[in-house]
Amino acid sequence: MIDRGIIKWQPFDSCYASSKILKEIHNKKDRRVFPTLSEDQLNILEENIKDAYHLKEIINIKYYYNGDVLNIKGKINGINNNEKKIYINNKIIYIKQILTINESL
Repeated sequence: MIDRGIIKWQPFDSCYASSKILKEIHNKKDRRVFPTLSEDQLNILEENIKDAYHLKEIINIKYYYNGDVLNIKGKINGINNNEKKIYINNKIIYIKQILTINESL
């Protein structure tokens, strides 16, 4: 007997609603849990953010958003200390979402 593998499931994928649901299930399965950072790591991140803002450096920020880890590159346009968020490339990122900051070369 020949194994047909994925071929036998292709008619199931022909229905739009079922393929949409399958994609959502795969996306949910690939989501990550929000990593927790220690108090020291958060303090270091905040210092790096302030340094990059005052020196007008182009930086790479890796941040967590809605189950995904995303990257953004650019200069920090502003910092809101009261609400703990930064403005970069017309986006708002909360400091608690940031995982790493690296200088762009």
